[in-house]
Amino acid sequence: MLWIILALLLLILIDVVRLHRKIDKLTQFLKPETPPTNEEIENMLISQDHNKKK
Repeated sequence: MLWIILALLLLILIDVVRLHRKIDKLTQFLKPETPPTNEEIENMLISQDHNKKK
């Protein structure tokens, strides 16, 4: 009886790990982490300078 419970817990753990990996892949697909380009960095710095002057 105990081995059945352990086998079911092991199967549940495997399913949770697989689901977690699928969620990570989906998150990466929907929100890819790309570094900002040089133009975007310059625009951010310029906009911050304007905000400080006001």
